[in-house]
Amino acid sequence: MNLNTQFVFENKTKTLLIGGMVLGAVCLGLTFFNDDEYHTRFWTNWLHNSVFFTGIAFMSMFFLSAQITAFAGWNSVVRRVWEAMSQFMWVGLILMGVIALGIWGHFHHLYHWNSLDINITDPEAPHYDRVLAGKKSFLNPVWFTVGTIGFLLIWYYWAKNLRQASVDQDTMETTELKYYRKQRKWAASFLPLGGFLSTVFLWQAVMSIDPHWYSTMFAWYSMISMWLGALSMTVMLIIYLKSLGYLEYVTQNHLHDIGKFLFGISVFWTYLWFDQFMLIWYANNGEETIYFNERMTHYPVLFWGNLLLNFVTPFLILMRNDTKRKFGTMFFVALIVFFGHWWDYFYMIKPGARIAAHEAKELAEGKHGGDSHSSVAPTTTEHKQETPAQPAAESHDAAAPAATEAHAADGHTHAAGETHGATDTTASAAHADAPAGGTEHPEGEKTAEHPAAEAATNAAAHGEGHGHEHDESKAFKLGYTIPGLEEIGILIGFLSLFLFFFFNQLSKASLVPLKDPYLEESLHHDTGALIEGEGGGHH
Repeated sequence: MNLNTQFVFENKTKTLLIGGMVLGAVCLGLTFFNDDEYHTRFWTNWLHNSVFFTGIAFMSMFFLSAQITAFAGWNSVVRRVWEAMSQFMWVGLILMGVIALGIWGHFHHLYHWNSLDINITDPEAPHYDRVLAGKKSFLNPVWFTVGTIGFLLIWYYWAKNLRQASVDQDTMETTELKYYRKQRKWAASFLPLGGFLSTVFLWQAVMSIDPHWYSTMFAWYSMISMWLGALSMTVMLIIYLKSLGYLEYVTQNHLHDIGKFLFGISVFWTYLWFDQFMLIWYANNGEETIYFNERMTHYPVLFWGNLLLNFVTPFLILMRNDTKRKFGTMFFVALIVFFGHWWDYFYMIKPGARIAAHEAKELAEGKHGGDSHSSVAPTTTEHKQETPAQPAAESHDAAAPAATEAHAADGHTHAAGETHGATDTTASAAHADAPAGGTEHPEGEKTAEHPAAEAATNAAAHGEGHGHEHDESKAFKLGYTIPGLEEIGILIGFLSLFLFFFFNQLSKASLVPLKDPYLEESLHHDTGALIEGEGGGHH
């Protein structure tokens, strides 16, 4: 077989991708100059796309490492695609470095735990937050830099050396497996490094946007989302390269195997989505359920669209065997899955960051006194001493902590002098569950100790009262409630940057690892014979 093994990065392709990057830069500029004072839309778009495309590069390396460690031979003809994709982690270092610099310099308010305007971890401070104070040894600029930039450096070092060993193997004049053994060492050692450290990366970069909320399944869930982004990108790149006359040795059999991964991991993603949602919702702990309650209530298109794009569509289309062998169908499904998991990260990042910026603005304007109205999750405010019932004439700031108790479940009691802040939605839900006329005490008697708190809660529920005439953190707004045209343009810009770097890396080495010991097995890979007659056979 005469293999066309050298990819040529043509000028017209470069021009097209540069145009896409310019479009993305223009859209980023539009969001920067038509934004709030903290440029929240700009920074969330930067973080969203930086994490998503860096995650695709990381999971390409992780998946390739797993294949090498498992002695898989079917993928040799496409492994250079994953090797080139993994090198984008170098660009990801720069992109995430901008976010880290923003934390050190307080250029953005993406993370409530890093706000410059308030001191929330000092017990003597008026805005003391016991939850964040307990997490400050992990949620701080030093750990953020280590957990993002430091870990990306480690991962890129492994990816660079694995690719180098693979490229060096092409120049080998003997049948010695020296370079293949090197690849196995780099691949096997990367799996624990990637598996364990990626959880910290995702906790720092994404989960800490909602700093009071926590889920033991979040790292799994978000990693699988990145993996599906990488698989869908792989499918589209292979089909595109074949349309240019490259990768002619990649057959329906190889595509069928990648399609099975795309189908199976989509089902696994749905399992994790439902498991995380169901367990948290069933437990009904306010500090956990508020994450989903906020998104279901104020971001229903994001919430339900996530399932439609990432489960319903790939499941129904890829359930048949023959659809995994059709290039047109696979490209269409891969495009939907790719956009769907970009949408998934939009869903994870935008609501929490929007609320953090809104709260920072209100605190800077002095609208909040001794509480933090986190719509992401409850905060905790300690008071020096327990006081008797507050008169209704007292300020909203004094009443708010009592009015916004965190737990939506019935029957929760709190220690003396301790209150929990939560969203207006959660506060309303909590009081709706409580018996009318007061708070149910363990002895069964009803009290009306906090008339001001009750009044504040009722006002908040109806959008009344101080600072609640129009809650900007919950109102419909393009770029937050759903992606706007600028977000689509920014996606095109980051995608163009990714592809420009990918094609540049792809052109630096042979498309086929000519001396790979599994190359012959991959060239003669045949998994489709058994489905002949189902509409997709080709023998």
